[in-house]
Amino acid sequence: MHKEQLDSLKAWFTPFAASYYRDGDVFVNENIRLKECHTHRVCKEMRDLAAALGKANGDAVLAETIALLHDVGRFPQFLKYRTYKDTISENHCLMALNVIEEHRLADGLAADERSIVRQAVEFHGVKEIPPMDERAAHFTRMIRDADKLDIFYLLSENYKILANQPDKFKWELEFPNTAECNSKILEAIMAGHTVDYRDLRTVTDAKLLQIGWVFDINFDHTLRRICDCRYLQTIIDLLPKTEPINRAANRVMQYVQQRIVI
Repeated sequence: MHKEQLDSLKAWFTPFAASYYRDGDVFVNENIRLKECHTHRVCKEMRDLAAALGKANGDAVLAETIALLHDVGRFPQFLKYRTYKDTISENHCLMALNVIEEHRLADGLAADERSIVRQAVEFHGVKEIPPMDERAAHFTRMIRDADKLDIFYLLSENYKILANQPDKFKWELEFPNTAECNSKILEAIMAGHTVDYRDLRTVTDAKLLQIGWVFDINFDHTLRRICDCRYLQTIIDLLPKTEPINRAANRVMQYVQQRIVI
């Protein structure tokens, strides 16, 4: 890919996102802004990851293109359903493919680049990447890492608000904010496995799932960023101080220390 192609897509994205704001609808506008800002931060994380991996110009541009387009399905999703929960609306990854097709965003790319973009967008949110060409899988792993980095940032900041100023917490809580946790989640973490979303019952479960994401981080650069920014430690500090949870947190930190020098 060429930088001019990415610049053209960026010029498209700004009015595309702006078209989903609604006069006087604070709820919609806050959530659309959330995803617009998230997209820009993921693009920044992707640029940094591409540089850390030594990507040449064309591959770096392709990686940022994937980051720019990975969540374009979130905009029509929220406007139509007023939620980001795929389970009660539509799969936002597939909705993103529809946006890419409708606006012919990949038409100017080479055939192999179109395929990589579509696969990376489609599978950036699945629990496990399905079998695919190694080059496509590599870019899919990149967007999964860049996306998780910004989600770590968002969650760590919002969990601090929930703990210290709950009246200012703006996100919709999908689960009760209690200290209870599902033993299945603790077992998964102790085994070094990613947690199944279907096992979530409480906010504590969700925090444990998120620290367990380290087992699904693909690149050492990403783990270093998570540690340097203290995203992981922030969430761990906000977990209940029980012996089983402390063991799970220690298991996560030991895994990170084995992969990188903190």
